[in-house]
Amino acid sequence: MLWPIRIAFARLRPFDATAVVRIVVVAAIFGGFLYGDFRVFQRLFDLTGQIEALTPFFAIGLVRNLLGLVFLIAMFVLFFSAMTSSIGAFFTDLDLETYLAAPVSRVRVVATRWAKTFVQSSYLVIAFLLPMFFALGRQYGRGPEVLTLGLLNLLLFLATPVSISALAIIVLVRHFPVRQVHQIAATLAIVAGTAAIVGLRLSRPERLFQNVTTDDLTTVLQAIELPSAELYPSSWLADAVTAGIDGAGDLAATGRLTALALASFVLFLGVAAASHFKAWVRARETSAPVALGSGLVTNLLDRATARLDPQVHAILGKEVRILTRDAAQWSQLFMMIALLFLYMYNIRMLPLQGDFRAVFVAYLNLGMTGFVIAATCLRFAYPSISAEGKQYWILESAPVSFRLLLWVKVLVYLVPLLVVGLVLTSLGNAILSAPPIVWGYTTLGAVLVSVTLVAMGVGMGAASPDFKLENPIELAMSLGGFAYMALSLLYVGLMMFLMAKPMHGFMLRVWFGIENTQTPLASVAPIAIAVAVSLALSIGPVEIANWRLVRR
Repeated sequence: MLWPIRIAFARLRPFDATAVVRIVVVAAIFGGFLYGDFRVFQRLFDLTGQIEALTPFFAIGLVRNLLGLVFLIAMFVLFFSAMTSSIGAFFTDLDLETYLAAPVSRVRVVATRWAKTFVQSSYLVIAFLLPMFFALGRQYGRGPEVLTLGLLNLLLFLATPVSISALAIIVLVRHFPVRQVHQIAATLAIVAGTAAIVGLRLSRPERLFQNVTTDDLTTVLQAIELPSAELYPSSWLADAVTAGIDGAGDLAATGRLTALALASFVLFLGVAAASHFKAWVRARETSAPVALGSGLVTNLLDRATARLDPQVHAILGKEVRILTRDAAQWSQLFMMIALLFLYMYNIRMLPLQGDFRAVFVAYLNLGMTGFVIAATCLRFAYPSISAEGKQYWILESAPVSFRLLLWVKVLVYLVPLLVVGLVLTSLGNAILSAPPIVWGYTTLGAVLVSVTLVAMGVGMGAASPDFKLENPIELAMSLGGFAYMALSLLYVGLMMFLMAKPMHGFMLRVWFGIENTQTPLASVAPIAIAVAVSLALSIGPVEIANWRLVRR
């Protein structure tokens, strides 16, 4: 049971400057997330504390309903997250063959796999909820009691969806092709996460930070009351946590959570011990999972590129097939659409009334577009060469130049990301009623930013590849990944600076009546510099990567 912990520490080696910087940066980001999470819940519980002096019972009821709603969302998120984690833990891990060949019982194997699934799928949920327990305990002066009872009951609460998810995956793989199970689980997980994010934003949580009356709070309490709430395990957990406010736990709620967790785990052990090995053999006998609709996409691509150079046609087909056949990557389209929707919704809610601030926000929208594209490139374009993995030797021995390979990868990732950049800027300009000159500047900026960031991502990732990673996403957390993100943000900032000069003159002339005394050359020079810098940062990294790959 201690081997996973020892392996996790072994992955930190070599413990050099790169590892120290990576750990410090990740710890700082994670710490900032925890602090922000704590401050949000602290504000919520401070608001309920203001009511408690007048109506203590009402305040406790409001806290209980809020906790029940949060726990219910966490349960559904964990359920779908555990489904995708179970596929890796029970069927695709590289060390699974060793475990199954070892002289250990089937029960022990599935129990350790369950523990791995539990840790992988629930650690973020626990990290999100722990600051809430701290904030609640601090508000009522019961920090140790609330934290202890909350964490104990939370672990019991989370065990049930993990057991059900793992059991469902094993049964599905045992009786259905693994490719269908993988794509369905990945798609459901992303759809559930997307629905949760969109639903949270549409609920307008900013209203919780406004001054409200008792009548408003009564409406809120009625609105978040769940039908048949006592039947939900999330309500049991809310009862157990709120009981900690008085310093005494709710033994009945804890007992129900314990009984449900044990029953689901015992059911999982019984079915998994008898079916897991047969399901694993069935999974090994079938091909890799593909995304829904990938065949149609690749067939259309083959017809559209049939007249191209045979080398370009072959590489394009390979790259598109890699993207479309991976259900985990393909289904993340739902999450991207949700984030874009939230971003545009936030712009729509700004009280700008069509004045000069709307033009200023349209200008700032270019910077946010660059940040979105950079983050997406870090996830997809940057590890594109490292994602070849052990099959990279095929590309090395193929009659294809590395320069052609790199530029084809740039083209494959540029097409969707350029569409994203143009959609972000165009929708933002349309919502803000931006004038034509602002449309021109922001559209040009979106094109330059999209092309440059994609080329930088492919080039910098190919200049220092790592073909030994089991998951190419880990490359984004490397020192090179942080360097790419830092350089990308510097480039976006430079583009904003260069675009500021002509935008500033336009705003002064239109809204303040101040004539622009700049010469035409002074107005065109920033645009020319932006184009030159973009070309240099687009071509340079790709050529450096080509030079590094040729000399490997």
